[in-house]
Amino acid sequence: MEFGGGLGRFVGSATAPNLCREIIEVPGGAEWKIRNLQETAPEFSWKYPGSSVIVNYHFKRLQNLDSPIFDENEKMFYGKVSHFMSPVEISLQPKYLSTARKSIMEQLNATYQSTQVAEFQEDQIFVPVACAVQELGIWYRGRIAQISGEAHVVVELIDFGTQILVPRHKVLPLTRRFGRAPPLCLKCRVAGLSINDLEIKDLHDFKNIIEECQALFRVEIKSVDEPHLIDLYHPTIAGRNVCQQFFRRPEDVAKLDRIERSWETHCKKMNEEFDDDEDFEEEHGDGDYFPTSIQKPHLPEIPRQQYIKRLPKCQRAPRFEQDLLLIEHIENSQLVYLQYPWQREKRQELDKALHDAWHTLPSVPKDLRTENQLVAISNRRLRGGMVCRGVICEDDTVLLVDYGRYVRCPTNGDFRLLPAHGLFMEEPMVTVISLVRGVNLHNPHHSETQFLHQKLPRGAHVHFRWDKKSKTTPLRGKLISNGACLNDQMVKFLESQKIDGHCRQLDIYRPRVNHKLPRDNHVYRSMCHPHYSKGIKEFLWI
Repeated sequence: MEFGGGLGRFVGSATAPNLCREIIEVPGGAEWKIRNLQETAPEFSWKYPGSSVIVNYHFKRLQNLDSPIFDENEKMFYGKVSHFMSPVEISLQPKYLSTARKSIMEQLNATYQSTQVAEFQEDQIFVPVACAVQELGIWYRGRIAQISGEAHVVVELIDFGTQILVPRHKVLPLTRRFGRAPPLCLKCRVAGLSINDLEIKDLHDFKNIIEECQALFRVEIKSVDEPHLIDLYHPTIAGRNVCQQFFRRPEDVAKLDRIERSWETHCKKMNEEFDDDEDFEEEHGDGDYFPTSIQKPHLPEIPRQQYIKRLPKCQRAPRFEQDLLLIEHIENSQLVYLQYPWQREKRQELDKALHDAWHTLPSVPKDLRTENQLVAISNRRLRGGMVCRGVICEDDTVLLVDYGRYVRCPTNGDFRLLPAHGLFMEEPMVTVISLVRGVNLHNPHHSETQFLHQKLPRGAHVHFRWDKKSKTTPLRGKLISNGACLNDQMVKFLESQKIDGHCRQLDIYRPRVNHKLPRDNHVYRSMCHPHYSKGIKEFLWI
């Protein structure tokens, strides 16, 4: 053909014109309109040849192979995935037609940029008329896919497989010679797959596969009808089907047999159907052939008590800036513990109930002193001996869940179990947030923590401005105090002190004014405890 690039192999022998007009057709249909346009305006192309000529060429080539030793690679050709939605919606460009595609693009742009082509008339724009469309200053071959209002149309780029929405004045009739070549992009789907076999994870995996192979694959076509059934193979690894992981695994025959036998047994029991030996035993009683069943003496059941093992996750930070919050504890810029006013009141009520019930609570057995076990802990150093809820983190560390603080306790400390009722089952009485625009998200800087301790003492009133991109606890956002944003002030403070939080170079420590080092046993914790973010109710019986 005139565009070269391998299109000549699809040209067959010229067919004689058919002068017969005794054709049964439905007046008013799209095909009827296109046939009229072909007669009234033959200088334009109104319909493309079918892409099946490309597929038929491949099947015919395989039939004519005279090689005595058949090579599996001869069934394949290289193709590029130009557009995709899933393994069952793929637009494929045969690589050997890239030269023809480039030649058509160059000649099409040269023609439409130098020649004035008449615009479409109102009755000539309908689905699926062939057209030329301009997008970002470049002309493409297209096919009208949808009429979108009075001013726009949706056009399918037949050589790339994508669809675009363009104004009507950018769509022009296609000159006849550019409509002789079939669409150079094939609509395909992976053979043996259906959309019901796929999950969201499979779509992400398929996208990663295309990026890994740079959208280039070896392709084997298995059907002539559109969408064409194909197999995609790795471009460099022989015999590796990249979509093999998406196929449904074969059913276990033995498992299916077990399910069927179990269902039959269940149906017999529901219909009160028994075997002959069971009927004999019911009529004649236990004989020599049927061992007598031993009846165990009835023992009184020992009452068991239900205790709490894990609390539900904490209350989320408010998504409305008007809500008032109180500062409870600042671990660092990535872990700030806040409280609603009602949480502070309920915590006082909860601590009082724990204090009154302390002597009635059982001690935690040694085998239950495990990580993430909820306990009651008493601090006798405070007046009256404060009692609060805690979570065992390590052998000597406990997280006070209602205060957001980690405390050290002796390994043989007095821990008590909490019964599963009343106030003891309430969620943690704090909410956790993380400040945006920190110096380093994974390693909070000590100067940030020191600045926040100076500006926000315990009990300070603040408001939280939620970052809408954050979805999980701790929610990211900004703290507002007295109308000023603490995040911006913190960044300006670090810049004024010439502190580069991203620097990890080791240097000799030089004391600075008003700079305090953390305690020797202090630990920076940049991750929120799972009891706050992923907690679900769990219980144990003793």
